Amino acid sequence: MQKFSRYIKSIGGWFVAAVIAAIICNTLCFAFYDPCQELVREHGATTGYLLPDSHGVYGLEGYCIANIDSYGYVNRDMERSDDYYIVAGASHTEGLFIPERLRYSDRLNDMLYDDGKLHIINIGKSGNYLSVVLQHLDGILGEFPDAKGIIIETDSLAYDTKALYDSMIQAGYDPNETAGSILSSMSLRSRLSIKAKQYLPLLRLLHKQYYTYRDSKKSEEAESDILDPDFWRSEYEGDFETALDDLMHFIRSKTDKQVIILYHPAVRLMDDGSMRILTNNAESYYKKVCAANGIDFVDMTDTFLRAYNEEHIIPYGFSNTTPGDGHVNAAAHEMMAEELKKVIR
Repeated sequence: MQKFSRYIKSIGGWFVAAVIAAIICNTLCFAFYDPCQELVREHGATTGYLLPDSHGVYGLEGYCIANIDSYGYVNRDMERSDDYYIVAGASHTEGLFIPERLRYSDRLNDMLYDDGKLHIINIGKSGNYLSVVLQHLDGILGEFPDAKGIIIETDSLAYDTKALYDSMIQAGYDPNETAGSILSSMSLRSRLSIKAKQYLPLLRLLHKQYYTYRDSKKSEEAESDILDPDFWRSEYEGDFETALDDLMHFIRSKTDKQVIILYHPAVRLMDDGSMRILTNNAESYYKKVCAANGIDFVDMTDTFLRAYNEEHIIPYGFSNTTPGDGHVNAAAHEMMAEELKKVIR
């Protein structure tokens, strides 16, 4: 009986220690990883909003405190100008792990304007890749009808013929689907879920790490397919260019605003010290077809290579991560802003 009592006491001690450790780790997450809450929507400029007037902390790669404006987008607390551009894209545009003033949208705003107003409105949202952004084109044009232009960021051109045609399928636009309306229509359970996630960033970090690990395994397995030269040769010998032209013509038929596609390719550092661009060699097709349809195509390939060869600057990765992997760093954001400034001016 005495032995059993000691056994129970030991288990109790382990349990208490685990709870204390979890509390400490959860508390530390508020300063290390406390991502913004997401509000899913169906018919808008993006796949969802971020919780309006909230903040988030991202420290897995670089380190930043994200600010969410009253509309549910990642923008500084600045008055919106009537003279503005829209910047759309995935996590690189959202600026994960980059302080907001160093993101390419903020740098571009400060390079072009000095009146203290927001002229470059960032609606970047993780997961909103090129095809997703294009599927929400009606939403972007509906929500921002007075925009002078739209900048669409992508880190890949690996979209086959079918994916190009699928990009034309529109999600539609519902002007009543605002962040406020979504919040007010939420059930009590959904609101409690948001509150729980706000207080338990440790669970979200573990969830994030699990899915990051799972997705990294998938991407490792799929990389050879994405860049397989035989597959893309058959695409380019088939209907790829026609599909790409149809897509760009579709975009131009929707709007006469300036449209800029910002392409920043992935890279890999080689054993001999060189930096290789990971590409499916679609750049020439995009340049040709975009030009034919009055769309600007900004290709960061030469800029990235020049920065690496002349100044040893790597566009991806942070001081606490593997060089060349992950999200674009502050140096790359600066380079992208410089190239966009040339095109807009």
